[in-house]
Amino acid sequence: MARKSRRVSKGASANVPLRNKVEIAWKNLVIFLILFIFSFILYSVSASDFFLNLFGLLSIIFGFVSFALVIVLVVFLILKSGKK
Repeated sequence: MARKSRRVSKGASANVPLRNKVEIAWKNLVIFLILFIFSFILYSVSASDFFLNLFGLLSIIFGFVSFALVIVLVVFLILKSGKK
């Protein structure tokens, strides 16, 4: 009986250029910063306790994600400068 050849998928570890990774990190950082600012403004304007807690929690989450993306962007920029 003949064996079937199997294709091995590269998955998430595909060789993506560093330039594309920097662009993706930058776009995500901008999106999450906008969401952070928007939720912080709604947090400061809201009067109800429910909305105060909701927008406060969203502001904290978006702030942490934005901070993590800043760290990722700095690491990518260091890698990009070290490649030259």
